[in-house]
Amino acid sequence: MNSKYREERYRPPFYLLTGIILGLIIGFTFSFYLFPIEYSNVPPETLQSVDKDQYRLMIAYAFHANQDIGRANARLGLLREDNVLEILLNQAQRSERRRDAQILLSLYEVLQENSAIEASNPQISTQTEIPTLPSAVILTETPNISETITATIQTVKTATTKPTQPAQTKTVFPTQTIVSGATIPFRLVEQKTICDPNSPESSIQIEVLDKENKPMGNIRILVNWEGGQDIFFTGYFPEISVGYADFLMEPNVVYSVQIGEIGETVNQIISPECENNSGEKYWGNVSLLFGEP
Repeated sequence: MNSKYREERYRPPFYLLTGIILGLIIGFTFSFYLFPIEYSNVPPETLQSVDKDQYRLMIAYAFHANQDIGRANARLGLLREDNVLEILLNQAQRSERRRDAQILLSLYEVLQENSAIEASNPQISTQTEIPTLPSAVILTETPNISETITATIQTVKTATTKPTQPAQTKTVFPTQTIVSGATIPFRLVEQKTICDPNSPESSIQIEVLDKENKPMGNIRILVNWEGGQDIFFTGYFPEISVGYADFLMEPNVVYSVQIGEIGETVNQIISPECENNSGEKYWGNVSLLFGEP
């Protein structure tokens, strides 16, 4: 039989599949490695959760430096999150660095106090929304000008004297100023040295108790030393105690500690020198117990 009429075996177009695979590989290589997409000037609300945590931490450090709560609140608003206070508190609790947690807690405390003050004074927002102009415009259509002026004055009076509930809302004012220890003259109850060879660093271990010897959280602690100071709060280590807080010391540096804003100040705190069973020396801890008189 003539070879011209011989049937040829069907061959699938594998070259098409090979071209598609090579095209995908080359496309991914160019997109992710050679020419990756770079985003710039994006709103903070589009950031990933890890980047949002970093953004909040930068806001907290900026507020710690300039104490501008208005700017900090505006920057947090760019995230468009409803529960800002809860998110700040959760981030502080899961922070790996103690310094970051204290900075976040400080911003959280101020925002919580401001929101409580705004909630206890609703007359501020009520008086700023007094609708006096629409009544005046409608009354100007009447031919009697004196009646228009009288009606406008009456409208203003009823709008300014309407809110009568601030006296009731004052009873709901949160106890933030009491919990923060601003008006409590804390006193030093006990001071002792703790030598623990398993402790890697020397620290000031502080615990604050109320009149019933119960631990008090959210108490402001001020630590001063030559050339610096630090402010932090109790309650960051609930697994130890709600009223517990600590501060890392450097050897041969003298510190002073004050609990609250009018509490007793303990001076001349320095890392104690301890010695283990082998005769090796190491730096110990200082334990301070404060109580509410």
